[in-house]
Amino acid sequence: MPVLYKVIEAVIASGDTESAEVDLENFSIMGLLIPTLDSGNLTFKVSDKPGGTFQTLTTAVPAAIAVVAGTGNFALGADDLTDLAPYRFVKIVSAATQTAARTFKWVLKG
Repeated sequence: MPVLYKVIEAVIASGDTESAEVDLENFSIMGLLIPTLDSGNLTFKVSDKPGGTFQTLTTAVPAAIAVVAGTGNFALGADDLTDLAPYRFVKIVSAATQTAARTFKWVLKG
């Protein structure tokens, strides 16, 4: 059986800091393509169901798991995203309001 790869987009709208929820469909996360950003670190919110209560993904300390994104335009690999593995429904959150729509691309393997 061939390996299935899929790309799902998550958009932070202009004037916003948070993407709509994305259903990763129980695929394995292989990477995340991060577009050019105004600035800001990125964090993630997760939920166990669509339209559920989204909670910030944290460490045991607790401190938000963050990506130092600066102005973006780079990719993260699977090893950088392992904390997201148990979660199917995810939002991307920017610390800074974006002045244009920003499209992130989840690279998934099923």
